[in-house]
Amino acid sequence: MTDSDAFIRIFQLPTAMRPYLNLIVTEQEIDLVVGLAQQPLTGEEIAEMIRIPQDEADHLVRDAFKRDIIKRVFEDHQARYAPGQFYANLDYLSAYETGTWRRVPENVRSETAEWQLQKFIEMWKPAIEAVAQDPDTWVNIKNRDVLLLEQALEMVEASEYICLLPCQCKTTLCTPSPVIEGSMRLGERARLTLEQGQGRSLTVEAAKAHLLYLDRMGLIHTGPRQWRKHDPKLEWVSHGNCHPNYSFPFIAGQRLGLHKIYPRAYYSAAIDWDQCTHCGLCIGRCPFGAFYQDGTHIHMHGETMRQVIYDDDNCWGCGLCVNACPESAIKMRTLD
Repeated sequence: MTDSDAFIRIFQLPTAMRPYLNLIVTEQEIDLVVGLAQQPLTGEEIAEMIRIPQDEADHLVRDAFKRDIIKRVFEDHQARYAPGQFYANLDYLSAYETGTWRRVPENVRSETAEWQLQKFIEMWKPAIEAVAQDPDTWVNIKNRDVLLLEQALEMVEASEYICLLPCQCKTTLCTPSPVIEGSMRLGERARLTLEQGQGRSLTVEAAKAHLLYLDRMGLIHTGPRQWRKHDPKLEWVSHGNCHPNYSFPFIAGQRLGLHKIYPRAYYSAAIDWDQCTHCGLCIGRCPFGAFYQDGTHIHMHGETMRQVIYDDDNCWGCGLCVNACPESAIKMRTLD
């Protein structure tokens, strides 16, 4: 078995991506991963293993760790490094090395994105099923609940560390569309991400302003609704701002038949039709098609308007419609 073959096996590189190995790693990184498969090593031990100067080894380790080629583990309170996996590296590749990712043929990118989506479902399925059976069960799971804007802002206000990242679902599924910094990590997870060299740090005020910007873009806020009860120090929170068309959690929930259960909806829109002018702004804001026009008309204030229809079954309670309505005709009500 060649070193490349060994790397492909250890790194769990999917078949479709194997012809593009040279776009992912260098020969030296292949040697690094293959060597670390024997046992995790410190930076000093890595320099000795590869037989390179310590400063060169430090640079190699920093870059490979940043790109999820290797991962850091702690043994006896000492940092060591072990092989990473392509599942995690693909997030970095698509989000930060976009030029390289676009060099991969479109059909291969699509096949690889589907591979990662299936891996996501397999990885999180036990946790998803646990919260589907009992919404009060506390497990670490991405994008657990649909949040209103004010709830998302509260999480940010309570965070000491805030890390902003590109939306990696979008960069993987929607190449070559523009990158959107839609993913926020908070607390300890944010600190570790920044320490790894990924993302960028935000102040609370900058993060709140960015959330408002993402809300205006029409992205849905997600995260753990009961973080104050289960994780008050925000030690391990992921806060997403998603669009259901390119969000792994929303797609996974639909494929698992968990409509409005994962991510879980806790609200739905309540419309005051006496206040509604049928302007239709809610239709453009709703990413779920809960508001629509069926061709019927309504007479209001001496004018004939195309009538807005609302289907509660399609509402996920994200509140985007509330933030758009110029007449304040929409409120969010808590689901039973």
